[in-house]
Amino acid sequence: MKTFTVKVPAGIRNGEKIRLIGQGKSGKNGGKNGDLFIKINIEENKKFKLEGCNLYTYLNIAPWEAALGTRIKVEGIDGGDLVYIPKGIQSGEKIKIQRKGYKDSKGGRGDLVVEIRIMVDKNMKEEEIKLYEKLKEISKPICRGD
Repeated sequence: MKTFTVKVPAGIRNGEKIRLIGQGKSGKNGGKNGDLFIKINIEENKKFKLEGCNLYTYLNIAPWEAALGTRIKVEGIDGGDLVYIPKGIQSGEKIKIQRKGYKDSKGGRGDLVVEIRIMVDKNMKEEEIKLYEKLKEISKPICRGD
Protein backbone atom coordinates (compact mmCIF):
# COMPACT_ATOMS: atom_id res chain seq x y z
CA MET A 1 0.00 0.00 0.00
CA LYS A 2 1.30 3.46 -0.92
CA THR A 3 0.81 6.69 0.98
CA PHE A 4 0.51 9.98 -0.89
CA THR A 5 0.78 13.55 0.26
CA VAL A 6 -1.59 15.62 -1.85
CA LYS A 7 -1.89 19.40 -2.02
CA VAL A 8 -5.58 20.23 -2.32
CA PRO A 9 -5.92 23.48 -4.27
CA ALA A 10 -7.92 26.36 -2.80
CA GLY A 11 -11.39 26.59 -4.25
CA ILE A 12 -11.71 22.95 -5.24
CA ARG A 13 -15.34 21.89 -5.55
CA ASN A 14 -17.22 18.86 -4.37
CA GLY A 15 -16.84 16.03 -6.90
CA GLU A 16 -13.76 17.48 -8.62
CA LYS A 17 -10.73 15.26 -9.04
CA ILE A 18 -7.02 15.64 -8.38
CA ARG A 19 -4.78 13.81 -10.85
CA LEU A 20 -1.53 12.20 -9.72
CA ILE A 21 0.40 11.51 -12.92
CA GLY A 22 2.06 8.11 -13.12
CA GLN A 23 0.74 6.93 -9.75
CA GLY A 24 -1.94 4.60 -11.08
CA LYS A 25 -1.80 0.93 -12.10
CA SER A 26 1.26 -0.48 -13.81
CA GLY A 27 1.17 -0.34 -17.59
CA LYS A 28 0.73 -3.49 -19.69
CA ASN A 29 3.81 -5.23 -21.01
CA GLY A 30 6.20 -2.90 -19.16
CA GLY A 31 4.41 0.28 -20.22
CA LYS A 32 4.37 3.34 -18.01
CA ASN A 33 2.03 3.59 -15.04
CA GLY A 34 -1.38 5.12 -15.45
CA ASP A 35 -2.65 8.11 -13.51
CA LEU A 36 -4.36 8.03 -10.12
CA PHE A 37 -7.44 10.23 -9.69
CA ILE A 38 -8.62 11.30 -6.25
CA LYS A 39 -12.24 12.44 -6.08
CA ILE A 40 -12.93 15.23 -3.58
CA ASN A 41 -15.92 14.90 -1.28
CA ILE A 42 -16.52 18.01 0.83
CA GLU A 43 -18.16 16.86 4.02
CA GLU A 44 -21.23 18.71 5.27
CA ASN A 45 -20.86 20.37 8.64
CA LYS A 46 -23.40 21.12 11.37
CA LYS A 47 -22.20 24.73 11.58
CA PHE A 48 -21.59 25.61 7.89
CA LYS A 49 -23.34 24.97 4.61
CA LEU A 50 -21.51 25.62 1.34
CA GLU A 51 -23.42 26.97 -1.68
CA GLY A 52 -21.14 27.98 -4.53
CA CYS A 53 -18.46 30.08 -2.83
CA ASN A 54 -20.79 31.38 -0.12
CA LEU A 55 -20.82 29.84 3.34
CA TYR A 56 -24.02 29.88 5.38
CA THR A 57 -24.15 29.65 9.15
CA TYR A 58 -26.28 30.84 12.06
CA LEU A 59 -25.77 32.93 15.17
CA ASN A 60 -27.81 32.54 18.35
CA ILE A 61 -28.36 35.83 20.16
CA ALA A 62 -30.28 36.91 23.25
CA PRO A 63 -33.48 38.98 22.96
CA TRP A 64 -31.82 42.07 24.47
CA GLU A 65 -28.95 41.82 21.95
CA ALA A 66 -31.52 41.82 19.15
CA ALA A 67 -33.45 44.71 20.69
CA LEU A 68 -30.48 46.93 21.55
CA GLY A 69 -27.91 45.90 18.96
CA THR A 70 -24.46 44.59 19.78
CA ARG A 71 -21.11 43.49 18.43
CA ILE A 72 -20.48 39.74 18.45
CA LYS A 73 -17.59 37.60 17.27
CA VAL A 74 -18.75 35.32 14.46
CA GLU A 75 -16.61 32.27 13.78
CA GLY A 76 -15.84 31.53 10.14
CA ILE A 77 -13.64 28.94 8.49
CA ASP A 78 -10.48 30.94 9.11
CA GLY A 79 -11.11 32.57 12.48
CA GLY A 80 -13.55 35.01 13.96
CA ASP A 81 -14.72 38.47 12.96
CA LEU A 82 -16.42 41.08 15.10
CA VAL A 83 -19.81 41.75 13.51
CA TYR A 84 -22.26 44.56 14.24
CA ILE A 85 -25.78 43.33 14.95
CA PRO A 86 -28.16 46.25 14.34
CA LYS A 87 -30.81 47.05 16.93
CA GLY A 88 -34.22 45.61 16.14
CA ILE A 89 -32.90 42.70 14.08
CA GLN A 90 -35.40 39.87 13.71
CA SER A 91 -34.95 36.12 13.93
CA GLY A 92 -34.32 34.77 10.42
CA GLU A 93 -32.70 37.96 9.10
CA LYS A 94 -29.30 37.53 7.50
CA ILE A 95 -26.06 39.47 7.78
CA LYS A 96 -23.49 39.16 4.99
CA ILE A 97 -19.78 39.32 5.79
CA GLN A 98 -18.07 39.94 2.48
CA ARG A 99 -15.09 37.87 1.34
CA LYS A 100 -15.16 35.54 4.36
CA GLY A 101 -16.62 32.54 2.55
CA TYR A 102 -15.03 29.74 0.56
CA LYS A 103 -12.11 30.49 -1.74
CA ASP A 104 -12.56 30.17 -5.47
CA SER A 105 -9.98 28.85 -7.92
CA LYS A 106 -9.04 32.39 -9.05
CA GLY A 107 -8.03 33.69 -5.61
CA GLY A 108 -11.35 35.37 -4.78
CA ARG A 109 -13.70 34.51 -1.96
CA GLY A 110 -17.41 34.16 -1.45
CA ASP A 111 -19.30 35.66 1.46
CA LEU A 112 -20.17 34.36 4.91
CA VAL A 113 -23.94 34.68 5.36
CA VAL A 114 -25.08 34.59 8.99
CA GLU A 115 -28.71 33.86 9.86
CA ILE A 116 -29.83 35.38 13.16
CA ARG A 117 -31.67 33.20 15.67
CA ILE A 118 -33.09 34.94 18.73
CA MET A 119 -33.04 32.52 21.65
CA VAL A 120 -34.65 32.69 25.09
CA ASP A 121 -33.01 30.91 28.03
CA LYS A 122 -35.21 28.04 29.20
CA ASN A 123 -33.77 28.26 32.72
CA MET A 124 -34.26 31.93 33.52
CA LYS A 125 -33.58 33.32 36.97
CA GLU A 126 -36.47 34.82 38.92
CA GLU A 127 -35.10 38.34 38.35
CA GLU A 128 -35.04 37.78 34.59
CA ILE A 129 -38.66 36.56 34.62
CA LYS A 130 -39.71 39.68 36.54
CA LEU A 131 -37.94 41.92 34.03
CA TYR A 132 -39.74 40.19 31.15
CA GLU A 133 -43.05 40.61 32.99
CA LYS A 134 -42.33 44.33 33.44
CA LEU A 135 -41.40 44.60 29.76
CA LYS A 136 -44.68 42.88 28.88
CA GLU A 137 -46.59 45.55 30.85
CA ILE A 138 -44.94 48.56 29.20
CA SER A 139 -44.43 47.26 25.64
CA LYS A 140 -46.88 47.49 22.80
CA PRO A 141 -47.91 44.22 21.14
CA ILE A 142 -45.95 43.13 18.09
CA CYS A 143 -47.90 42.75 14.85
CA ARG A 144 -48.36 39.02 14.34
CA GLY A 145 -49.62 39.14 10.79
CA ASP A 146 -53.28 39.63 11.71
